[in-house]
Amino acid sequence: MILGAVLAAAFFAVWVWQSAGKLSQAELHHYIGILEKELPQEMEDRAEFIARLRAWGENDDGRPVFMLNLMRYHDQLKPFPGAPTSGTPAEVNAQYEAATTPMLIKRGGYPLVAGPTTRIRSGQNPESNLMVFNPDKDNWDRVVIVRYPGRRTFLDLLASPDYIKVMPYKLSSLEVVLTPVSGELVIPDLRWIVGGGCLAFFLVVGWVRAARCPRSCRITPSSCTTPSNV
Repeated sequence: MILGAVLAAAFFAVWVWQSAGKLSQAELHHYIGILEKELPQEMEDRAEFIARLRAWGENDDGRPVFMLNLMRYHDQLKPFPGAPTSGTPAEVNAQYEAATTPMLIKRGGYPLVAGPTTRIRSGQNPESNLMVFNPDKDNWDRVVIVRYPGRRTFLDLLASPDYIKVMPYKLSSLEVVLTPVSGELVIPDLRWIVGGGCLAFFLVVGWVRAARCPRSCRITPSSCTTPSNV
């Protein structure tokens, strides 16, 4: 019973951690107000970004969001208030990701996929798109897909003072396509599914065998053996 209570409490804690619910208009107004005040004035297309966030929040369906990040590093760091002035764009973005990951996990979000793109050819050629070469659709350096419990989680992260402090790191190091995805179909790694299923089956079989064994057998297994004839 104690073990069951502990497991139930752990499940409940994870359930709360991974739940967001729909944004209220008051919450949305609160987050947008912070962003209108705190986002760097030097941010490109700042007003349009805030307008799209507002519209996205108004259409909240309360479901998890999978955020696609397509990143293309600048040739060198762009001057931006609050951003480092030394290092490569890749190094500065790595600092940004290291700083924001704990903020993300605290709110129930976590990266599902993160890594550099595989180049089409060896050498210095930046091609990353197999289908069509187009400078606007090609030459991506890094892709990250992040799961958020809901739109509230994303806006809460974006409006936090700690995040706003490191946001210039990203703005100075790369350009990014930030696309929310609904997650209509999400399939975990099949190795974990099969492994978890096998483990569960093993534990169930062990429990059934133990339940069928007489109590005396579980206490003194030797008492359940049939004595041999002398």
